[in-house]
Amino acid sequence: MSGVWALIPVKAPEQAKSRLLSVLQPHECAMLSRSMFMDVLHALENAASISDIGVLTDDQDVAALARQLGHHVIEDNSGGNLCDGLDCAARFIAEQKASSVLVMPGDIPTVSAANIDELITRHSAELSVCPAIRDGGTNALVCTPPDAVQFKFGKNSAQRHLDAGEQAGLKVERLALSAFFRDIDLPADLAWLMNQSSADNTIRFLRQSGITARLNTILLSASA
Repeated sequence: MSGVWALIPVKAPEQAKSRLLSVLQPHECAMLSRSMFMDVLHALENAASISDIGVLTDDQDVAALARQLGHHVIEDNSGGNLCDGLDCAARFIAEQKASSVLVMPGDIPTVSAANIDELITRHSAELSVCPAIRDGGTNALVCTPPDAVQFKFGKNSAQRHLDAGEQAGLKVERLALSAFFRDIDLPADLAWLMNQSSADNTIRFLRQSGITARLNTILLSASA
């Protein structure tokens, strides 16, 4: 067994975070996406419970960065179907004799290595799901073995993952861990993120790019 793999699906940065275009320029969305991805990678790299990291992507720049950092690149040939891509990646990871897979998005930059280790320690079922606080999405999922269930990412996916696990005869559990509650998709999420003490790469980018100052001005005007 090669332990617990982490799997991160990553879009091309220029396609990411379209719901932030009301407050960010397209190039800023791309840089924000990359910064958050780096924070998530850093947390996974420092988590004692993670043996390997796989990056699922169809973007050559993202793939080159992942390889440079020594991680596995899994080419996404799904044509934009996230769940199909993850299903294929999970089968590959199972073929590597991994015991489990942790699937998490690249837009939870405040998650720490300790948070990840806590999640893996608390994973006592065959399928553990950490829901997003806002839309019932899935902000982390641990599956043992890696390909035991087909993925159901999207709105209300936390419950749909649990239902799929039960239908597959798996022991399932919902883990309400606050560290995994919030991904960064909307302007309100950015406002929240600017007041956090973690997410070093992302916070640095927001400050150095002038986005923090700009959003603070917008927020002050809205509250006046």
